[in-house]
Amino acid sequence: MHNLDVKTDLKKTVKKFLTSVGQNKKSEAEDQLKTVYKKLDKAAKRKIMHKNTVARRKSRFSTMTNKLAA
Repeated sequence: MHNLDVKTDLKKTVKKFLTSVGQNKKSEAEDQLKTVYKKLDKAAKRKIMHKNTVARRKSRFSTMTNKLAA
């Protein structure tokens, strides 16, 4: 059940991040991006997600954050 816990936690964290991006809250999104990176790296380390998938998602999330107005 440990893998399921990590996946669920990751999904919740990503959802929070995406809602803050959707609401155009740059400072909040930047704070949550650090947490998302941490959870994605943990998933890759435990081989729950492939490392290239993690890298792609991290890239997309950082692009989303950079496009937000200050």
